[in-house]
Amino acid sequence: MTETNLWFEQEIIRQAGKGDSQAGRKALEIIASRIEIKQFDSPLFSYLAESIKEFLHEGISLDRALGVEDEPNKGGRPRKYDEVELAAVDLLLRNNAGFTPEKAVEWIEVNVGADRRAIQRLRCAYDARYNKFGADKLMETRGQDDLLDMSGSMRKKVGGVLPQT
Repeated sequence: MTETNLWFEQEIIRQAGKGDSQAGRKALEIIASRIEIKQFDSPLFSYLAESIKEFLHEGISLDRALGVEDEPNKGGRPRKYDEVELAAVDLLLRNNAGFTPEKAVEWIEVNVGADRRAIQRLRCAYDARYNKFGADKLMETRGQDDLLDMSGSMRKKVGGVLPQT
């Protein structure tokens, strides 16, 4: 095993031990791959053995012992909209229907129910013009047809305000 692989696997173990479920799942994925090729020199096998012992002897749930326990529900009401759909609607309104950013927010608040803050957060994530991480292109480069497809359940509503060609 290379030094880089060893370091990577030790880092995965450390993160899984802290409760990072993605790292725990990655550890299990690597372990399964190593079993398939009959390569047992990984520190992940010690991690697996310790996790099984915690489950057997200490009564810790297997999910928690392996570090794959799902995040607890943070509570609150489920969202009324899908983020990608909402971002697509916002882009359609601004890029294709000629709405100003403020008018697009108002239309979404009335017709979808998402608030201004949610829309601004989505713009930072899906539109490079608002993105703070220097992304060159994001969803704003998609054409009208793609954005309409992505608008999903909101397609009919937003389609009604788009200019007909």
